[in-house]
Amino acid sequence: MSAALASLLAVLLSALLAAWAVLDGAVQGVGATLLHERGKDGSDRRRTPARRSQVLDAVRPLRLPGEAALVGAVVVLVLAFPGPVADLWRLAYPLVAALAGSLVVRDAAVWLRGRRAGQVWRDLWEVVLVVASIVLAGSWGALLGVAWGNGPAALVLAVVTVVVTRLHGDAVVVRRLRRTPALPVVVTAVMVAAPVVGTAVAAWPRLVGG
Repeated sequence: MSAALASLLAVLLSALLAAWAVLDGAVQGVGATLLHERGKDGSDRRRTPARRSQVLDAVRPLRLPGEAALVGAVVVLVLAFPGPVADLWRLAYPLVAALAGSLVVRDAAVWLRGRRAGQVWRDLWEVVLVVASIVLAGSWGALLGVAWGNGPAALVLAVVTVVVTRLHGDAVVVRRLRRTPALPVVVTAVMVAAPVVGTAVAAWPRLVGG
């Protein structure tokens, strides 16, 4: 593969991963904070079942385009960069498995929570949704850190990703439900995408150099 083509594919890969991080990051953030929200007085309060459904509906349109971007990124990564894929799998296959598994469980929980009318059933799947969302965000951040080739970076990015996806999810929900200005969403989207861009810069020589 020529350097020019490798560079083009690396840019495409980075754009697709950033798109997924921003779109699905809002879903992850809402999932992680589904059971509780901060009131106007700053206190933490439990969301009502109706409110939980409302905030999930606010980010529901983001799931499909986000997962389409992820599938596209995986296709580009596997077909165009088999060497880095092999290295990443060798170094971080538990994180890859955690990310894929938590994504599947999260989506299943979103679907299953409304399949039966019982409150116990709904509560069970909402707890699963919260845990899966946190694991998904954390494993994604840690995987980015592994791509940096730095153990401490994996831990730091795992924590950062969990935090910024929560902020992003809150910003998106407020924007969609209250029609507030878009600036907070733009700011949190940049925060969510920044680790992806930083990882792309750090991994660029490996991607383009083969």
